[in-house]
Amino acid sequence: MTAVLVPMKYIGFCDVLGFSSAVLTDFDATIALYQAFRDDVRNWPFPEQAQVSVYSDSILVVSDELPALLHTIASLNWATLMQGWLIRGGVAHGKYWEEKENGNLFVVSDALVKAVALEKVVKVPAIVVSKEIHLGIEAWVPRFQHGVFKAPLLHFQGLNIVNPFNGYWFASAAIRAKGLLEAHPKHREKYEWFLSLVEAVAKNDILIPEEALAKMLELGILQEWMDQPACPPGRQCGLVKNVPIQGSNKTSLQLKILRFPSINEKRAQNFSGERKI
Repeated sequence: MTAVLVPMKYIGFCDVLGFSSAVLTDFDATIALYQAFRDDVRNWPFPEQAQVSVYSDSILVVSDELPALLHTIASLNWATLMQGWLIRGGVAHGKYWEEKENGNLFVVSDALVKAVALEKVVKVPAIVVSKEIHLGIEAWVPRFQHGVFKAPLLHFQGLNIVNPFNGYWFASAAIRAKGLLEAHPKHREKYEWFLSLVEAVAKNDILIPEEALAKMLELGILQEWMDQPACPPGRQCGLVKNVPIQGSNKTSLQLKILRFPSINEKRAQNFSGERKI
């Protein structure tokens, strides 16, 4: 048998929460919502580098590039929330083989297996990035350089998750999540978790891993100030106000970005690339 050269891909697997129950409860209303979701997926300006496939309540995203995959999943978060659904899933990296024939899609992927397994153990409505994927500091720099809504990733309650928010839809996401909590009190745990994330973002919490923050401070990418000086001339400054840092005896801290190493500049720009609305 001839050996098959299988490429390495980033894979995102997303499960639409509550979809199966909705199908059984009110099929006609659910299919109308699903058709609206289908239209959104058809017309959404996803990054060209990402491939999106939808199978009932499962969404598969495939890309050679992690930033493109993250930005695509961020858009899917909003597309599903518009129909009253949250999504949960995982992102992994590994071998991915596919072949299309006569309308059939054949897939073999260890990355997909890992992403599905991650979705099964995640108990919160978020897309969690596998710990096997190395995230350099360039993945976290956009948080300070461009603000929380341009950050592709957030670190919340010990998890690295795809940022589900955008400056355009943040307020609407909060309103919709509160409405879902009122409509489905039996599932309040997942909606309360999502709203706790909303609150952390609204407070402008740091939302990056402590080790990444420490590394950026060590390299001089960030500098601490307890006051609020003007941004140095010619510098890009992103201010994070009144943020307690775990393990610090300071009750609040202000961080202002100074620079980041040129070796990582392009990669950081890729992570903070334009997020489609």
